[in-house]
Amino acid sequence: MSISKQVNENVNKIITSTFAIIQNVYDKQKEVDGKPNEDSKSRIIFPKKRDMTTRVSEQELRFIFVEQLNIWIKKGWDVYYSVETPTKDCYVFTDEGNNNVPRIAEKDKEGNPLEGQSASFDLVIHDVNYKRIALIEFKANNASENDHKKDFCKLNNEIERNEKEDVEAETFFIEILTGSNKQTYSSIAKKIKSFKGVFRCYSLGEKGEITDEIIKRQNDPSSSL
Repeated sequence: MSISKQVNENVNKIITSTFAIIQNVYDKQKEVDGKPNEDSKSRIIFPKKRDMTTRVSEQELRFIFVEQLNIWIKKGWDVYYSVETPTKDCYVFTDEGNNNVPRIAEKDKEGNPLEGQSASFDLVIHDVNYKRIALIEFKANNASENDHKKDFCKLNNEIERNEKEDVEAETFFIEILTGSNKQTYSSIAKKIKSFKGVFRCYSLGEKGEITDEIIKRQNDPSSSL
């Protein structure tokens, strides 16, 4: 099995177990309830807001993913990870007159950026030589199209870099929702249309993964995005 194929397979399995754990935590381990769940398999709780509702963010998703990744590491997957990992290129996420026009910063003849700033990836998995083998972004609650575009700009650029430099590094975009319906599927399908990597999405309200429903709307000409 190639390194890239193994990374893809392992990360996808970790995502699947992450979705199962986060659903259990959401159902049984909220601060507003004050009742710990011994079989939740995570010590994370969903915190309460001032209005006594439960806050759901990408942070719970990321931390539970890391917990599951560490289980795989203990079982023998010899990898390391870093968080908020700086990108190799600089990016421009805001242009004058536009709220958000994400693009790679222009460079001079020596390859030095003429504008923009370094961005970061939420989580990067490294091999034993610290080479980046998986780049991961997390999102929650059907964020804006602009927020999606910023992440896709970074991830898609790395896919193009891999193709040019013959490097194997998988890219993943993982999203979680508190609730969803057919309109949500179409909304997200439109937002992820430009993404070239692996997309996975889970709905806590539906208690299940909705990735296929979203992708179906991209591939079905009769579906309105």
